[in-house]
Order: sequence, then structure tokens, then C-alpha cells
Amino acid sequence: MSANEPALSPPSHVTPNLDNPQDIIRGVNFVTQGLCLPAICVCVGLRMFSRWRQLGALDWDDGFCIVSWLLMMGYCVCGILLSVSLHGGGNNQWEVANFEMETFLTIGYAAMVLYNPMALFVKLALLIITTRIFAPYKKEVWGIYVVMGLLVIYYMIAWFIKIFMCTPISAYWKREWDHCMNEGNIFIADAVFSSLSDLVILFLPLPLTWSLQMPTKKKFRVMGMLGAGGLATAFSVYRLGMVIQNETNPNQTIVFMKVVLTGNAEAGIGLICACLPAISALVARHRKDTSVDGTGSSYLHSSRSRIKDIPHKESQDEVELMHNAAESGTLGSAGGEDNGITRTVDFKVVTQSSVSEDRTVHAIGAAV
Repeated sequence: MSANEPALSPPSHVTPNLDNPQDIIRGVNFVTQGLCLPAICVCVGLRMFSRWRQLGALDWDDGFCIVSWLLMMGYCVCGILLSVSLHGGGNNQWEVANFEMETFLTIGYAAMVLYNPMALFVKLALLIITTRIFAPYKKEVWGIYVVMGLLVIYYMIAWFIKIFMCTPISAYWKREWDHCMNEGNIFIADAVFSSLSDLVILFLPLPLTWSLQMPTKKKFRVMGMLGAGGLATAFSVYRLGMVIQNETNPNQTIVFMKVVLTGNAEAGIGLICACLPAISALVARHRKDTSVDGTGSSYLHSSRSRIKDIPHKESQDEVELMHNAAESGTLGSAGGEDNGITRTVDFKVVTQSSVSEDRTVHAIGAAV
């Protein structure tokens, strides 16, 4: 096949235009990447600002968010490069010059290799947040750790398979398919596992949150915040159906771009949701700081430790839940202190002096 010929034979009655190809999803790709880059940067930046301002240090989930953010920046850049010039991303393959396909597949290989660790670190960050919040539920937390271990094992195996799916590796972008594994089967396995793991992240916090002593309305709010990362399930399921439907479709410049875009949605939504608790805490603190009434209430509410020292009308479960989501525990902190939902214990101490005095002591018990 000549270098200047179409990379794929066109359907009957279709005349390909290599110089001015029809835009199928090329524009959608540019818009998606253009939205993902700033949105993810802002959310991750706000999360890190909130955590550092409150703690002066970062925890494991913060580190995972940073790694995933860096990988997603590379993934988005690959998405842009797939469609720039006449590389073909988002155009029908029969309107892409044959010589451009090597560049397209090289960039696509890079995006494919970036996807697995990117998705893994997002899901680990979401699950670590859940384990910290619900630390008192020991059995359930150990179950979450098992899920995390399975995620690491699968994604590392899948990552290794994708890297070495062709022998030599260059056979992938040189289209020497006889030296490669079946790419369609690899994508289907990826989509199935992504869908299952997203469902776990979506439903895992629901029964735990429902058992808390707080108003039903706020239970739904907390469940929404913790389970929002599971919204990526919709895109995982869509990708699964799309990959199965197009398993034998030779129009790679369209099919592969759809796979890339669903990866954007899945990882982007997950990463934003991993930032929501910290951003929520930042907004709450800002509102308290701007509502100074001259009586010192803003000062009393300015830190988590101060909040614990004053009586609450709200359930302590709720207070601890919302604060632990964004503020508990730093990486490398000593002491083995449980960070999670705590119980408020109210008791009365009666003392005798020249004047009898009743004192009510409000104490925060150990995490249950």
C-alpha cells in the first residue's frame, strides 16, 4: 500500500478526502481534552491546598491523586496529539493517509500504557478515603483492603500485558499484527474489570453510611459524596458495549478515539470525586471564616480540634465523617491512633465547693 493512499479501503460509493477529512469525533476530542486539563488541575490544586492548609502534610490518598493527575495530564496530551495535524484521531480511517497511521498508533500506544496506572491510582485514592472515614468498622475496612489488593494485582498484570502485547513492541505501530495479541480481547477484559470495580466503589459506602446516626437527608449527601466516583461506571459499561460491538471494526481511528474518550470520563470523574471531600471542607471553612459575628465563634470553629471542644447539636458521627474525609491523619504520623468516626460521650461531674457547681464535660471517646 502506497504511503499516500488511504490507510483503509473506503466503503462503496465513498470518495475519501485525505486533505480535508470529515470530522466525526475529532472536535469532540479537542473539547473533551480542553475541558479535562483545566478542570482536573483546578480540583487537584484545591484539594492539595485544603489538605496542606489544614494539616501541613499530605497523606497516601493525596499522593495517589498527584500521581494519577500527572498520568492524566500525559493521557490528555496523547488525546490531543492523536487528532492534531492529519494523524487521524476522530476521522474515518479511509480519510487518513497510510503513512500517518504509524504516528497515530505510536501515540495511541502511549495512551494505552498510561491508562492502567492512571485508573488504578484514582481508585486507590477513593478507597483509601473510604477506609479512613470508616476506620471503626474493622471487618469492612479489611474487606476494602482486599479489594485494593485485587485492583493492584489486576491493573499491574493488565499494564504488563499491554506494554508487551506485541513482540517486538514496535510491531504495534508498524501494524505487524501477526506478532501481537488480540487487542480487542484485551480491551474487553479491561472494560469488564473497570465496570465491576466502579460498581464496587459506587455501592461500597452505602450500607456503612446508612448505619450512621445522622438525618436521612445528610446520609444521602454523604453517600452521594463518597459514591460519586462510581458514576464512572456508566462510561465503563458504555466502553464495554462499544468495544464488544466494534471488536472486528477496522476503523481504528474512530473506535480507538472512543476508547480514549471513555478513559477521560472514567478517570476524570473519579479524580474529581476524590477531591470533593477536601474541597467541601475548604468551602465550609471559608464560609465560617466569613461569618464572624464578633463573639469569637469563628475562632472556635477554625480547626477540627476546636470543633471537638464545644457542644454539638448535630450527631458527632456526621461531624467526624465530614472532617475525616478531608483532614484526618498524615503520612508517617505516629501513634497508631484511629482516624474515623468517633463517638461523643456526655457525662456530668458534680463538685462541692463554697458554692455547689455543676459542670458538664464533653469528651470525645476513642474511635469505635
